[in-house]
Amino acid sequence: MPKLCQFTSPADGKPVYVNPDRVSVVYTFKGEPPDTIIAFGKDFMLGVAESLEETVARLEAATAAPPSIG
Repeated sequence: MPKLCQFTSPADGKPVYVNPDRVSVVYTFKGEPPDTIIAFGKDFMLGVAESLEETVARLEAATAAPPSIG
């Protein structure tokens, strides 16, 4: 089972969960205020309330290899 990352919906403040293995790109849409967008392929995009840096850090932490035992 993949580890899911929790983010916040900017529309209603409710949690949204993302499978980091499915993320294609993360970027900032320069609006007022700027939005952080997580894209899954070319057809599905999700806006989140977290900053670009925080979003990338959470996704990287979730996909980091677990420490080897030995």
